Amino acid sequence: MIKAVSCKVANYMPLKELLNEAKNLDIQEQIQLATQLLQWVEIKINQKPQNSTAKQPRQAGLGLGSCIFTADFDDPLPDEFWLGES
Repeated sequence: MIKAVSCKVANYMPLKELLNEAKNLDIQEQIQLATQLLQWVEIKINQKPQNSTAKQPRQAGLGLGSCIFTADFDDPLPDEFWLGES
């Protein structure tokens, strides 16, 4: 029965469903499944990120014009703003 569960894991069984299925396994099969999961986690932790190449510097000006400031942007805010009044 462990093969059916591990096959479903390879097809991305949701964790909740996996845990429910694991409850139906005998203790030896649960240990085997836990070992396989821990090995998979260890592999994932030790894998280098796919974007391991050097990051490109950011290009200035890509968001140019996406934000418009009005002429009164630097003016002091009214007391109502600071006092929480509308």
